[in-house]
Amino acid sequence: MTVLRQIPFGIFLALATGAVSCGRSGTGATADPKAGTGAVNDHRSPTWRPAGATDVPTPATRLPAPPRPPTANPDPLPPAGSDVPADRRALQVVDGRERAVDADVAREAGLVLVDLSDDWAPVIFADGKAPDGSVLPNRYRAVFVGLANDRTDGDGQPVGPGDRNYLELLGIPPSLSVLRARMLQDAPQICADVDLTKLLAVQEIPTWGATTEKKEMARHEARGARLESIRQEMGAADLGALASRGAIAPTNAQNATQTKSATQNPTKIARDVKTHLRFIAERAAFAEVEKRVSCEGLLPPSAHHKAGRYDTAMRTAVYNFQQKHAVLAQGDLNRATLEAMAKPPLELDFAALRRALTERAVHAGAIVEDGSATNAPSAGQEPATYLGADGERHPVPNLAAAATDAVLAALDLVTPDEALAFFRRHPSQDFRRLRVAVRFPERPEYYQAGRLMDLSAEIDRGDVWYDFPFDAKGNRVPQPRERYPTFTLYTKWRGERVPLVRWRTTVGSWRSELASDGQEYYSFKISDVGPRVWRHIVAAPVWLPPVSSPLGSMVKEKRVNGGFVNVTNYDETGPGYLSAYGLVAAIHEQFRRGPDGPVYSDNGIRTHGSFDYLSLRGRFSHGCHRLYNNLAVRVFSFVIAHRKSRTMGPVELNFRRTFWSAGDLYDLRLPNRGFYFELDPPILVETLEGRIRGERQTPVLGYVRKPGVKYRTVKPPPLTDSPDSKAGGGGEP
Repeated sequence: MTVLRQIPFGIFLALATGAVSCGRSGTGATADPKAGTGAVNDHRSPTWRPAGATDVPTPATRLPAPPRPPTANPDPLPPAGSDVPADRRALQVVDGRERAVDADVAREAGLVLVDLSDDWAPVIFADGKAPDGSVLPNRYRAVFVGLANDRTDGDGQPVGPGDRNYLELLGIPPSLSVLRARMLQDAPQICADVDLTKLLAVQEIPTWGATTEKKEMARHEARGARLESIRQEMGAADLGALASRGAIAPTNAQNATQTKSATQNPTKIARDVKTHLRFIAERAAFAEVEKRVSCEGLLPPSAHHKAGRYDTAMRTAVYNFQQKHAVLAQGDLNRATLEAMAKPPLELDFAALRRALTERAVHAGAIVEDGSATNAPSAGQEPATYLGADGERHPVPNLAAAATDAVLAALDLVTPDEALAFFRRHPSQDFRRLRVAVRFPERPEYYQAGRLMDLSAEIDRGDVWYDFPFDAKGNRVPQPRERYPTFTLYTKWRGERVPLVRWRTTVGSWRSELASDGQEYYSFKISDVGPRVWRHIVAAPVWLPPVSSPLGSMVKEKRVNGGFVNVTNYDETGPGYLSAYGLVAAIHEQFRRGPDGPVYSDNGIRTHGSFDYLSLRGRFSHGCHRLYNNLAVRVFSFVIAHRKSRTMGPVELNFRRTFWSAGDLYDLRLPNRGFYFELDPPILVETLEGRIRGERQTPVLGYVRKPGVKYRTVKPPPLTDSPDSKAGGGGEP
């Protein structure tokens, strides 16, 4: 079964579908002794296989790609001897044949060991050591690994048979065993019955709720009947001809009076025809979407879907498709979704493998550059370069892509078919400890062996509007932005700052807030301007809900033992990928010099990961600076690798709050704040004011009434920060 995880996007919660086979065959449930020797362009020989490996499926019925010669390995190492223990072995492909090599020898040769095991987790989730040598357990690591392997859910509970997490967009890429199972299941499906011409004939397909959809369908039928009547009376060959003929008098004089009002406006007729034909094309494309998600097993017959309707089953199937293939949408049938559906499942799975290997590679190499600072600078910014020892300026390279290419080259995987063959050769138990020895591309000069990096960060708020976004009549006032907030990480090299990455982020703006009088108002959530420092980085952080938090958000429905029950909602508080602070956060602290040294204060602003990935495309936060979860994990793992830091481990909190909701008593317990790292010295992070737009040049301090809302009080209460909100920080989510 494919289960949609409970995600508070306001779209839908706890919707489930089945994922049984829809008339498919050849999915590979039976072992085949020939499967590992030449199926699907398998020119590599599996000479390294653990004893007892029998988990090899039957070859799928696919047309293999033309064979190609194996890629030459420039760093061949001798095979590992029998005396090399299993935990010291790594994989290498030489002359098209896999071999086990000694990991220590690989390191001495300057190769990087990239962890392909199912037990992998990012650097930021590794256990630490206290000064006395005792282990500081990072407990979220086990949760991360369980989620990546589809073994447990966000609460640490076992996932049901056949359930899938699909959490890549939320910062947890699938393990290679999960990708293996996915490719073996998807390989037979070429989805040949999907008409790509119809699927891609539209830019998007509007979707509605059940009531609105029914009205739109009725409106479409009525419009079609009206246009057909006009077409016949005007003698047009078809609707296209009707639109081009416009208000030509009807040939039937008897009906002239009847149709005069309908034909006297050629512009309206042409517009209605265009709308009608577009709707027809969208419905035709929707039928192809139904075929596509059914082909992939996301919309089985047991899903209780009514053809042509965007019902719960269909919405869940589309959402799972988007989550599975990392399409930035949340159930909407946008162009990116349609273009992804136009690709074969195996091609999409190969792209997922590449993305998963990218995360493994950047952590193994302690690199972060991904081309974002060089290829797509924002307005007014130059492509990132650095000064070399040769006196020339060089572009900051895309090390993430280059390292990923190196991993694929080391595995000798070029095509989806070759990746499929790789997974056929290696049963799932191989990925318990599999590593590959890779020659990474040379890093720029600003990486120096044994040298810590002089890192800093900058957040440009972009275009900022302090004006209230509604006029006196309650109409929304346009507040366009040409420059969006950006986050940039720098390293200092040869006396200048070198941008390593430049990513979109968020800043605060007008947000709805529950005041102390129990009513909701608008309040401008400011993002602090000026220099701050990152002193603490927190893996798996928690957010403390203020007393004013609506209690309804602190309860969720969860399936337990086959039934649904209400439980305390730890999704928002964390730790977890759905929490207000995501998987990792850096605390922005003000600082000043005191008589006994630096004095720090926390105004509640963070740079942190976020489950709300669409907010990174133009929406606002409550003051914090959001990043995609995986990028936040990348950048702060990079910081820990290249700065002097102390592992503090879990910081005790022992927060407890009991509350009533719908007549039931709930208990919220948060034993610690997260897993802390302390940077020494801290990293400077400065938030720039940006470009202030509109009439107001300073933010509004206080609550502002929502237009059209009747309030019980004469004036809003004063805007104050409660101790709880101060402790939580940032006012998120």
